[in-house]
Amino acid sequence: MVFPNVELENSRVLVAEKMGLKLDPRNKSDLAVVVLVSTIYSIDLISAVFVVLFRKYPPLRSKCPLTMVAMFTASIFWLVGDLQTNGHVTLQGSTLTDCRVWSLWSQVVLGVFCSTTLLAVRSYIFYRVFTQNLPAKGLQFLLPLIVYFSCLFIIGIVFTAVGPSRSAEYVPALDLCSLTHALKVTTFVVLWITDVFTCLITWKTRNIKSSFREVWEMCVTCLIVFIALITNTIIRFKHPLYPLNRHFRIALTLVDAACINVLWWWIMAKPLYCRIFRRAEYLQEWTDKLCRDGMQREYQVTANPGDYQKQETESLQASEPPYNPHYDADAQYSSSRVSFRYN
Repeated sequence: MVFPNVELENSRVLVAEKMGLKLDPRNKSDLAVVVLVSTIYSIDLISAVFVVLFRKYPPLRSKCPLTMVAMFTASIFWLVGDLQTNGHVTLQGSTLTDCRVWSLWSQVVLGVFCSTTLLAVRSYIFYRVFTQNLPAKGLQFLLPLIVYFSCLFIIGIVFTAVGPSRSAEYVPALDLCSLTHALKVTTFVVLWITDVFTCLITWKTRNIKSSFREVWEMCVTCLIVFIALITNTIIRFKHPLYPLNRHFRIALTLVDAACINVLWWWIMAKPLYCRIFRRAEYLQEWTDKLCRDGMQREYQVTANPGDYQKQETESLQASEPPYNPHYDADAQYSSSRVSFRYN
């Protein structure tokens, strides 16, 4: 299919004029956005695969690798929903016209809801372990998470059940999805609650001593999330017809993609780079720093990582059940002789 579809775009412009609206047709700028973000996310995906493969490397594992990969996976749903809902791609004649699938579920529920909630979970794990001295496991830890995620999916199910006219509806004349005010309000109420919770947790952990700069990472995470949230709130409510405006739709998509990527690389870049290029040296530096900071009791560190390279290959081949990464109450890195136990 040729992009853009000149005949369709001219028709959209004429229909918008009859409705008293100004519509910027899709053009090469929209295509450039699609190509750009797809390329960037492809690179991110490769890095996420490496994070999963090397998740047992102690400095990398301390960054909640599986939670971060889950967050990145949710951000892919968010990106796909953005490209569809923001009007960068042609919807006509494809499954993209099902706005409840792409605008509601891909963008909102599986995308932005899950991304922000997983970041909140990461902060909550840190708070629970280092502030409350409790393990990140068990029913007491899991129950609030199960309840909250259930509420998010219930929201999606309810808006799906009420029909497209009351949630997300395809407008054939404009080849766009229209989201109801109720859906937008519900979405942003959930997002603001989640992000305020994350910031409160970060504030509560501000005095925690750590060798991994988690508090600083969490502060930057809050800032990044609020940039994306404020930008989306302003544009989507002050300019509800933003998909008609080329500058607004491109700005919104690029801000979302940039925030996710900055957050991902801010947390994962250094340990991933060091695992690939400075594995043994960085592991020794990382272990020595823990010992100098007096964190042996919290992390049960034995500074002798000499045989890590030999044993890591074997450990990567072994399967293990999902765990709450970053602080597993029973996690021990016996392969590197750097063991962790969180009480």
